[in-house]
Amino acid sequence: MGPLAGLKIIDFTRGTAGAFATGMLADYGATVIRVEPLEGDPWRDELKVAYSVYNRGKYGVSLDVHSGAGRARLQELLSGADVLVVSGRPELPSSLGLDFETLHQQLPGLIVASITGFGLDGPYAHVPGYESLVQSLVGTFGEQRGHRDTPNYEGWPFAGVGAGYLTAIAVLAAVHRRAEDSVGRQVETSLYDGALAYLSMLWSDDDVDAPFGSAGARRLVSRAFLAEDGEYFEIHTGAVGAFDRLMEVVGLTEHFQGEDDNVGSWLTDAQREIIEFRLPEIFETKTRKAWLDVLEKADICAMPELYPTQVFDEPQVKHNKMVVEIDDPVLGMVEQVAPAARFGDGTYDTPAPAPTVGQHNDRLDQLIDQQPWHDPRRSPPAVAADVPLLAGVKVLDYGAFYAGPYASRLLADLGADVIKLEPLRGDQLRGLKPPFGSAQAGKRAIAVDLKKTTAQEIGQALGAWADVVQHNMRPGAAERIGLGYEDIKAVNPEVVYAYSPGWGSTGPDRLRQSFAPLVSGYVGINFEVAGRYNQPMFPAGNEDPGNGLLGAVGILIGLLQKQRTGRGTYLEHPQLNAAMVHAGHIVRTADGEAVGAGRLDPLAYGLDALDRLYETDDGWICLYARREDQFAALSTAIAPIAGVVLAAQVEYADAAARAENDDLLASVISDALTKVSTAEALRLLGGAGVPAVEPKQQRNDRDFLRDPENQRTGRAAVIPHAVRGHVGELDKLVRVSDARVPEHRLAPELGEHTDEILRLIGFDESRISALRAEGVVG
Repeated sequence: MGPLAGLKIIDFTRGTAGAFATGMLADYGATVIRVEPLEGDPWRDELKVAYSVYNRGKYGVSLDVHSGAGRARLQELLSGADVLVVSGRPELPSSLGLDFETLHQQLPGLIVASITGFGLDGPYAHVPGYESLVQSLVGTFGEQRGHRDTPNYEGWPFAGVGAGYLTAIAVLAAVHRRAEDSVGRQVETSLYDGALAYLSMLWSDDDVDAPFGSAGARRLVSRAFLAEDGEYFEIHTGAVGAFDRLMEVVGLTEHFQGEDDNVGSWLTDAQREIIEFRLPEIFETKTRKAWLDVLEKADICAMPELYPTQVFDEPQVKHNKMVVEIDDPVLGMVEQVAPAARFGDGTYDTPAPAPTVGQHNDRLDQLIDQQPWHDPRRSPPAVAADVPLLAGVKVLDYGAFYAGPYASRLLADLGADVIKLEPLRGDQLRGLKPPFGSAQAGKRAIAVDLKKTTAQEIGQALGAWADVVQHNMRPGAAERIGLGYEDIKAVNPEVVYAYSPGWGSTGPDRLRQSFAPLVSGYVGINFEVAGRYNQPMFPAGNEDPGNGLLGAVGILIGLLQKQRTGRGTYLEHPQLNAAMVHAGHIVRTADGEAVGAGRLDPLAYGLDALDRLYETDDGWICLYARREDQFAALSTAIAPIAGVVLAAQVEYADAAARAENDDLLASVISDALTKVSTAEALRLLGGAGVPAVEPKQQRNDRDFLRDPENQRTGRAAVIPHAVRGHVGELDKLVRVSDARVPEHRLAPELGEHTDEILRLIGFDESRISALRAEGVVG
């Protein structure tokens, strides 16, 4: 039984976002009851691979919710549930009586989670929430690097995965608050927000700085290289001194002597030329294995670029038990990515296969009678306090860079009090303002030289203060400074201790460096976003935000376990595990086939002719027309310019025929759309009911953050700053009823709250002055 055993969730969603959210909760023990129409979820065939993973471990019932009898049975389920998760158009829940306002009157303790494409209101609320349309409008297609100019179709669906993570985080936080006040709440997010959760890492705006430059423009090498044997490997020099060590290994030190080692430092034009052109030439002189051996000995982060599911055979993956065999009723025996966050000793129950349509209808009465954590019919005893969901939760974060700290930032967004503990020299990421600001917003900061014996008292005191301790140091590092799990547990037995190493606390690769987006390449994502037959490319959304999202979910599960049992827990969520989740929609069959991989075409136009980017006479559009009614509408809309009614042609008579003739179909549609302007194409398609949008073709962060509409929804915050003028950052990506939203606070300056925090944990002024004089704090 997992830590969420007994939490009862009704999954009334379609598509991947809701399935991902509830599937993750099922992986950790929640009872998830998936409700489908009598004929089954219409996405079952198209999403059969992803559904085999995201719906495993659930119960499956089928109801006709448009009939009186079906609605009554659904109401019975809801009357004994903790959480309802719904997805689709904003108006859909109301049409079925599943909107929060209606349900809250009847079931005041029920938590209702809503997932839409773009939110419940706003200029895009009417746009169908397909992954490609969301990525088009949020700006991913303008940011994703490819083998041609932008826009490039994004090859892995991080909008849906991000929305799933955000939903799970919001649900768990609402469950945590409900235990305090008995109030059921609405939590709402969207695929649009899900994409932003990943783009947040590099999005920022202010009145002073130039736009954030890519690796190669700064003193940072982060890219893939081709070796002599035709294999690709990738390098990241984000660690202290790694850039200099790399230059020494390749014999280029003379060109970079006497430079600042900060990764945010800019290179000269001549130095950039060396990195861009000379470095690749050098790496083509040896095999991949030879280079990986040399780089590992020099303590430089480097990894091979692998194709999807090849990572299943890697020693550390096997050690982490990150592959699980499932006998899926549709796909047969397959290997899937296992649950990624591990509690206690790291074991987990093997999930049951995803249910078939109505598989558990004969157990419906038993499922209805199963008791939830909280009776949703019970009215709260008093009006809820006007506080954030996580008010009162205290977090100590001595992680660095992005992946670990982003987890606690997400908790700060929901009201947790987060203290960042960092060395006197500061977090290495401070030189890169956008990612540092994204990971550290909303926190307080204390600077301490923890290598000094007298400083360990401070760390221990903070550990005793915290409900949650989080870090991502290399294995053994926290123990050397008295902040390991056993050290903290000794002073705080009820602590939730969250550790996010690169590879794992144990295993053959435990001491290897780990940086994003290299682990994306290691698990196969970089080949997915590059398009078939191409050299790998870094994704626009990578495993750093992914591990932060995973960590937030894990920490909240730990807090719920603590809340219900009084016991703390050890949580481990390696970056390797989190990256594998990103490839979770791909499985491996018994004969070694990676099913669900390699769908993006070589030019990164799209997944097929009916989910694709098309060039117009003066720009681009992205359309989605896979459903029969959508294809018929597309056929009608472009018939006057195509000179043919596509739906009347035998080559496109049904889905199977269209798949067989996909290249030809794409060619016909492309020829037609290049004859008209973008505005005319959107008019024709929109008038016929074909989902289509104009994609952003460049980075969208500045325009997005300055848009008053995004500031209104709280997705963007603009904060005055003494040096940078007005600083814009992404802010709240979930909306919550009956809970105050904390104001956005920029990342703290180094040691900004040192004295305040020392007073908080019992140090008086004379002691604080002495610590400063000794160089212990800053």
